[in-house]
Amino acid sequence: RYDRIANKLIEESDCLLVVGCKLGEIATKRYTVPGPGKRVIHLDCVAEEIGRTYAPELPLWGDAREGIRDLHAALMGKSAPEARKVWCDGVVAKMEDWRKMAAARLTSEEVPVSMGRMIGELNKTLPDDAILIADGGFAAHWGGLLYDSRKPGRGFVPDRGFASIGYGLPGAIGACLAAPDRTVVAITGDGGFNMVLGEIETARRMKLAPVIMVVNNAASGYVKALQHLMYGEGSYQSSDLAETNYAVVAEAMGCLGIRVETPDALGEAIRRGMAETGRPTVLDVVVTRDPGKMLPAADSRAVKVKKGDRVA
Repeated sequence: RYDRIANKLIEESDCLLVVGCKLGEIATKRYTVPGPGKRVIHLDCVAEEIGRTYAPELPLWGDAREGIRDLHAALMGKSAPEARKVWCDGVVAKMEDWRKMAAARLTSEEVPVSMGRMIGELNKTLPDDAILIADGGFAAHWGGLLYDSRKPGRGFVPDRGFASIGYGLPGAIGACLAAPDRTVVAITGDGGFNMVLGEIETARRMKLAPVIMVVNNAASGYVKALQHLMYGEGSYQSSDLAETNYAVVAEAMGCLGIRVETPDALGEAIRRGMAETGRPTVLDVVVTRDPGKMLPAADSRAVKVKKGDRVA
């Protein structure tokens, strides 16, 4: 739904190799990407997903890792046409153009803190092998759009396919157990964090040290933003949450709690959290209460956008 340059590249491609993706509503921007008639090779371990929404020209049923290895072996020794190099160089150039366009968001001085600036600070601060967990909802959208994964593998682990919230903290606990030598950071909204708040005690008891960044907008942000876009200002139902200082809550539970209210405090707060050992850190990041600025762009399911709303 929110892309950098990928949707345009898919549109311009001759053929699309889809690996381990069921091509559902979210991944395809409501079945508009790829467009009708696109040649598709679909590799998936679940046979029922192949052809469910798009008819592939070549269906491949099997494990993603082994399937990619087989495809790589089949292509070994074959020279790449010059046109492919030109195309790949063009991708690099387009990404540079996109980065220039996104720079203002990643360095924003907005107060309350901009989500774009928060992701920008993570890009600058996290080590290359860090694991970033993103809860469902807008945490996954902002992270997916602006966070840079600098190494191959599962360095960015969002819960977007299930579209559920409450995954951020338990996801971070799981990542700490699976990769104890790597830095683990989670982004979660205050609504999702409220659902699993008690698991802070679990992480502390197990002496795990994830950094939990609570995006505090005192709302079910995705819900409120869609209500704002679809029904207009003031038409909000069951989307506001109580103002809560989650840093104080974390301290009361024996963890490190830091409240971040200005963008210049973000970097140091993240570094303090990463330096903590043996207990979790909760960064209570106060972000905008304006529902017109909660999403990174106008959601494709809503067309009513007012002047001043964030649309790009």
